[in-house]
Amino acid sequence: MQYEVKVPTYKRVNKRKLNLESNVVTIIVAFIIGVTLGRVNLSFVEGLTLAPFGIAYLFSTILKRREKEYLTAFISVSLGYLTTYKVIDNAFVYFVIALSTVIYGYVMNKLDKKISKKVLFLLSIGIYVSLGTFVGSQGLSISFGFSLIEAISIIPFFYMINYGISCLSEIRTNYIFSVEELISIAIILCLIVAGIGGVEVFGVNIRNLLGIMVVTTIAYSGGISVGAIIGVTMGIIIGITTRDLFLPIGIYSICGLIVGIFKDTGKIFSVLAYVISYFLVVMYSESIGLPNILEVSISAIWLLLIPNNFIKDILAEINNEEKSKSINEIQIQGIKNEFMDRLDGFKNILNTISSSLNNLSENNNLLIKNKSVALIENLADRVCSNCELNNKCWGRELHTTFSCFGELIGSCESGKIIIPKELDRKCVKLNTLLKGTENLLNNYTINENVKSRLVEGRRLIANQMNNMSIAMDDIIRDFEKDVTNCSEVDKLLRKTFVKNNIKYSEVYSYTDRCGHLKIKVKRENCEGCSYCIKNVLPVISDLIKLPLSLTDDGCRINPSNNECTFVIEETPKYNILSYAAFTPKDGEKYSGDTFSFGKNKNGLYVTTISDGMGSGPEASAESNITVNLIEKFIEQGFDEATSLNTINSIMGMKFNEDEKFTTLDMNTIDLYTGNVSFIKVGGVVSFIKRGNEVEVIESSELPFGILDSIEVKKIKRKIKHGDIIVTITDGILDVDKNNAGNYRWVKDYLEKSTTNPEYLSRDILEKAKELCNGKIFDDMTVVVSKAYSIY
Repeated sequence: MQYEVKVPTYKRVNKRKLNLESNVVTIIVAFIIGVTLGRVNLSFVEGLTLAPFGIAYLFSTILKRREKEYLTAFISVSLGYLTTYKVIDNAFVYFVIALSTVIYGYVMNKLDKKISKKVLFLLSIGIYVSLGTFVGSQGLSISFGFSLIEAISIIPFFYMINYGISCLSEIRTNYIFSVEELISIAIILCLIVAGIGGVEVFGVNIRNLLGIMVVTTIAYSGGISVGAIIGVTMGIIIGITTRDLFLPIGIYSICGLIVGIFKDTGKIFSVLAYVISYFLVVMYSESIGLPNILEVSISAIWLLLIPNNFIKDILAEINNEEKSKSINEIQIQGIKNEFMDRLDGFKNILNTISSSLNNLSENNNLLIKNKSVALIENLADRVCSNCELNNKCWGRELHTTFSCFGELIGSCESGKIIIPKELDRKCVKLNTLLKGTENLLNNYTINENVKSRLVEGRRLIANQMNNMSIAMDDIIRDFEKDVTNCSEVDKLLRKTFVKNNIKYSEVYSYTDRCGHLKIKVKRENCEGCSYCIKNVLPVISDLIKLPLSLTDDGCRINPSNNECTFVIEETPKYNILSYAAFTPKDGEKYSGDTFSFGKNKNGLYVTTISDGMGSGPEASAESNITVNLIEKFIEQGFDEATSLNTINSIMGMKFNEDEKFTTLDMNTIDLYTGNVSFIKVGGVVSFIKRGNEVEVIESSELPFGILDSIEVKKIKRKIKHGDIIVTITDGILDVDKNNAGNYRWVKDYLEKSTTNPEYLSRDILEKAKELCNGKIFDDMTVVVSKAYSIY
């Protein structure tokens, strides 16, 4: 490849069948629009019939310079005009205008020149006036005036149609429509319905039936305002085209309004309200006949059977709030993907560092073959460079001398020096050679020891880098878990707050990773009056119909704006009460055991005990690091496998001579369901006490830092009201050195013990001291947790 040649970025082109299908659909839709708009006509007085909509639509497609579209529009518009030649006196004039303007657009398109709107307008006006004046049935002046009015009317209708068609092209995009744009789309839709004409089947007017179906569907999807807009628009357009203005406006507008009002009550009540309002309007205007009954029945059945997904699709287009929500979700997902890409890039960096360090270690193995040659050359330079026999030994007898030096170095390295016969016979500097060999090997041994430690350190770091990369991959997967917004709940909360005169600045509801509802509210600081608990919480509880409570964080005040933020969550079913008792090993001030228990923001109650190997401050530091890390990971929502493998990688990076390892005994309780997961990394047995029955939970996993990765094995159980979980360290079991690890005495003791968690933790520790005759051989820790059901 030539240097500095710019290569364009590769872009994948998805040649899917969908593109072809979408083009076919576009052509079909354009054809239908052209035919129906070509059939729409406005007849105000005898001799003056306007039908400019088809020509206006054709001009709109010609200006886009898309050959297939404007040719399709020409064919469909011409077909529409030809089907109404009996109604429109000058239908052939519109056909001539359509043909002339399409030819003009086609020629300009082939010449790659600009298509001018002014030329289109002048061409259409010139043709209409010239033909209409001389072909008209009235006098010359009257025909001229009518022709001029009909020709000029194309211009305003063009701008109206062009604006609506442009808005239609934004459907199924993230574009947010304004009210004017929604009205223009409604006008196009109503003109299409009006273009059907007076076709009847079994006495039912198809135009009126489709108009009612369109109005009720959009009203049920969009609500009151949208229903009123589409109803009035449909009524005006159909009323003008049929010369019966007031009845269509009354029927369509009232039906759209009523269906929109009853939208939130469901389809059944919306249909009942619509049917009643329809018959009320018809009764005041004319007698009710079979066509009216069929019309309202078919449209009512349609509204009942319309798929919910179709309604959601319409709502997503006409409701700006829904579309804004969709856009925000896309933006959030984009930011999330960008962050995940960066995390993935950092993971790749760790992989690269690990591979590079491993390659450096492997390269040292490649140099071993060259080291022996370098030693012989170094020894020859030291001893033989000034010898008078140098040319003889390293010239004529090179191979023999080289072999003898190799044998001498090898024997010296083994600790038993053997001088080769050839060297003993001919070497005049034998003593200098022996001393030089010893010095050289001593220096070489020292250097190799240092290098070997460096190689070992590189391998260790490479291994831990690789483990951290694996942990990072787990973190990325955990980050993909979504927090779901609850926009419908937000709407209900806003209405309820207004109804109950609760002032707020912001309300936001969502479900967390575990699927539990949380509601975040911001309002003015109540200065310690507990407004959130006394006023806000009861209102929300009555609305949501769930037991709710304030989170443990309580109220958080922003000092910059004096705004209070609090979070209301589903009240957990269980409350856990925990107590701990511990004592260090005899002769030590610090215990090597570290424990922790408490509820986190994800609705989990986590109990952890870590036993640092050995005792004293060093063991305490090891176990304290483990507990702190696991608390942080679980609090942030990472799963246990990710958390433990990351901690294992960190704890494995030790360069001190005395390797020390750390155990972990953890149980997590879902406070909403009572599900418990026990995880043991080198930990001893745990116990579940239910009445007089005691279940033993045990596992045989190795402590942190021994293996490269940990295969997390969860032991799952379900607790009930009054159950007690007992977690201990090995010091409690090793009260008898001849029978270490025996948990039988603890199980027997729990079967007959008290159910008070505070007393039970102390009693187990005291019993352990009693069994070892007061001689504490290892750190002892007991954590007792009792579950209480709230509801």
